[in-house]
Amino acid sequence: MVRVISQETYDEVVNENMEQFSMTPKEAIEDAVKQFEAQGVDLSNIIKDLILNDDNELIGSYLNQINIAIQDKNYDNIHHTLDKLRNELDKDIAYRVYAGKKGAYDSLIQLMQSCPNNGTLIKAALKAITSLMTGNPDLLNQEGVALQIQILDNYPDIPTLQCLLRWIRECCIKHELNRQSIFNADIFNKLKKILVRDDASGPELRDACAVIRALVLDDDIRHEYGKAHEHATVIAKGALNVLTGLMPRYKKDRGVVGDLMITLAALIVRNEFCQEVEEAGGLKFVIDVMIDYPDSEKLNWQALKLLKALAGNDNVKSHIITSGCGPIIVSAISRLRDSECVVTAGLACISALTLRCSSNAGVFYDCGAPLVIIDAMKAYPKSVNVLKQAAWAIRNMSVRNKAECSEFVAHGIEDVLASALRLHGPKIESDVKAALRDLGLKVELKERWTGKGVSMSNGTV
Repeated sequence: MVRVISQETYDEVVNENMEQFSMTPKEAIEDAVKQFEAQGVDLSNIIKDLILNDDNELIGSYLNQINIAIQDKNYDNIHHTLDKLRNELDKDIAYRVYAGKKGAYDSLIQLMQSCPNNGTLIKAALKAITSLMTGNPDLLNQEGVALQIQILDNYPDIPTLQCLLRWIRECCIKHELNRQSIFNADIFNKLKKILVRDDASGPELRDACAVIRALVLDDDIRHEYGKAHEHATVIAKGALNVLTGLMPRYKKDRGVVGDLMITLAALIVRNEFCQEVEEAGGLKFVIDVMIDYPDSEKLNWQALKLLKALAGNDNVKSHIITSGCGPIIVSAISRLRDSECVVTAGLACISALTLRCSSNAGVFYDCGAPLVIIDAMKAYPKSVNVLKQAAWAIRNMSVRNKAECSEFVAHGIEDVLASALRLHGPKIESDVKAALRDLGLKVELKERWTGKGVSMSNGTV
């Protein structure tokens, strides 16, 4: 279990080093850091050199100016103070934690509540509170959620709306309860209003999509069971047709197209959703993107993520292959092999498309996938993600295609898998051994459980 301490405890040790042991400030800090790290203390939330600068006084001073402005209802030049505060908060997570303990969250919320019609101030405050809560989402409360919805209902301009959406997104990252609170405030219907507006700009759509993806994350280790699937289901039922309809409209805007694809990939969590996206022209659009932008690393990665998600439906999986995606996927992996993200996504795509489908596997054999997969493993010997996805792809291509799988063996896959196993051990042991087994190669499998030889009775007479 990770140990943590407060800023005050850390500062006391630094001061003690200087007073009792006559250390210089720099020596005192180095010694304190060594002491705590030796004890297994996590210092990521601590400003280690606070004693050497006046950053704490700056943060306190800026917050004091904000509080006085709220009290006196005089907001002249406060947006400059907010910009200066944001610069301090952007330095490090420790500064944000420190500011949070000094009441920065409450001050910023009160400031926005006190002058809802001051667009310049609201925008500056939204930027500051986003910086404050980056990696520090625990500060959000119901008052903050209510304010988010209030501003969303009355957004005065696109830049302010974008600042708000970025704050909302930051509140959702690695915080399950925040996601649920924001979702329960009916935010989806408000986001949908942005998506369906005829005059919605590309930047607005991208930020709205980013919030949607954040609402369906499952990244908070403090909660074993989240509501990502429930959120995705509700949003998908209300927005899949809207999102797919936007794709041709913004086909010349790479940023919007990419965000739409990756958002759809996050939402199609059920069989019928995959079918709906395909029937709305989603599959054809993805293919067109990969053909039209062959050298775009990001767009190809996003397209491959969506293809993998669509493969969750067996009928769509078959259509993906009959539409000619096999050679396109293999070509993308080979062409963009310098991108680990594209290679990983491409291998995951092959794995999903060949799962329990020997005919699809045959197509990948025909378009040279074995050699491309092996080359990818050789190019990224230290990447567990690449090696795992490759092992799964090999297994799915081999288990029902015993005749063709000799192609992997002929290209030296046994040595590549053995090398991966030696390098990464338990991290990929089960995946590599399963691939070796389905290739018909020698592998030592562990017997996980054996009976004790005791006879059993069903208790009947």
